[in-house]
Amino acid sequence: MRKWIGVGAAIVIVVGGGYLGAQAYSSHRFEQEMSQLVARLDASPQWQVERKDVDSGWFHSSGRVEARYLDDEIEPLVVEAPYQADHGLFETSFSGEGQVHIGDDRTLFGDLLESEGPLTWNGRFLTREQRMEVAVALPGFSQQWTVPAGEIGGEFRPARPMQVDFSGLTLNLEQHGDRVTLNGQAPRLQLQDDQANMLLENVAIEGAFQGDRQAFDQSLAVTLPTVTVVSPDGAKLVSHDSRYALKAKLDAKEMTMHLETRLGDATMDDQQLGSGELAMTLDHIDGDAYRALAAALEAHTSEIQAAAASDDQAAMAQSLAPLEPQVAAILAGSPRWAVDKLALKSPLMGIDMQGSGELKFDGDGMDDWNLDAMDSEVLGREVLERLVGHFELKGAPPILLMSLGLPMSGGPLRVALEDGVMTLNDQSVPLVPGATPAQP
Repeated sequence: MRKWIGVGAAIVIVVGGGYLGAQAYSSHRFEQEMSQLVARLDASPQWQVERKDVDSGWFHSSGRVEARYLDDEIEPLVVEAPYQADHGLFETSFSGEGQVHIGDDRTLFGDLLESEGPLTWNGRFLTREQRMEVAVALPGFSQQWTVPAGEIGGEFRPARPMQVDFSGLTLNLEQHGDRVTLNGQAPRLQLQDDQANMLLENVAIEGAFQGDRQAFDQSLAVTLPTVTVVSPDGAKLVSHDSRYALKAKLDAKEMTMHLETRLGDATMDDQQLGSGELAMTLDHIDGDAYRALAAALEAHTSEIQAAAASDDQAAMAQSLAPLEPQVAAILAGSPRWAVDKLALKSPLMGIDMQGSGELKFDGDGMDDWNLDAMDSEVLGREVLERLVGHFELKGAPPILLMSLGLPMSGGPLRVALEDGVMTLNDQSVPLVPGATPAQP
């Protein structure tokens, strides 16, 4: 009997020890994940991110993530995110509420925005899969702001009130290793002033991010299922299924970007206006040159922002001067901008266009350039003479051909650029003084 009691006690001790060990490992991995997340956020030079009031335990943990924006030109801005975590054998669940503090005594959710409550989130960390899932809820609000006076399209517009009604945003994030994916939806956003009433319904956001500033692969897309704009005279413009998508990738050799935008079927007072699509690619961007430019831009952001605010051209040129070597290095890599697809169709206006083309910069021999010895005129000439490109547009509207001084032959519009000379179909236009068209 005593033997069996001893065996039972041993089993209890082993099982209990295993349970406590697994519990300790689960809480430890959650703490590691939080530390890595804070370190990743703190890597940005414009943000100081740290964890405070940390209370770690095998079964429960709590703490507060505080992110402070470092910019002396604006009021102090602090994002505060307390959390509570409950650790299980195979997963940790956590939740909390977030707040953005502006200045000494104002909050974003509550003072500046008359929101229904603060930002909230809940999530879980799956220990075996090493995956974190978070659901974030941005509260809705309804309030009026004053749009400051300004000039739009050459027309001065006085200050005016604008009513904003926002139903809130739900955002789901998943982190697995160094890859983060997100998707979210905003059911309703309405903007109304004396010029128009705009309603966006069921706006969807999706994206994926992997890597860091040295190498990354990321994408972001926004889909607008329905956009309705009503003018003061009652005219109603409705567009369906519009989408904007951006992809960017940086590896050891190159940085590339691809943009796609689509305007779905649009109607005006139930009469079909048309639809359109545009796809563009920017590539052949030297990877090291891009990384150097990004670092230089971060180092001089405050000077550039101050110059932009002062509207002083000399100050702006001086603030951008430290970036010239990095820009020159990017041009030396012979970057390329391509219009992969351009399509516009409108039965109402009789338009059915398709186009494509590309523009390259020839960076060969740029190591011999002496930027300090070049004035703006010489630099502009050198840049124009190194641009090489072509573009073809089928179905060009007659009014476009007329504005370019071209006959309405019915054929495609062909544009070419080489050695400082632009060719429109058979007509050559020198862009650089003294440039001559290439002989066929």
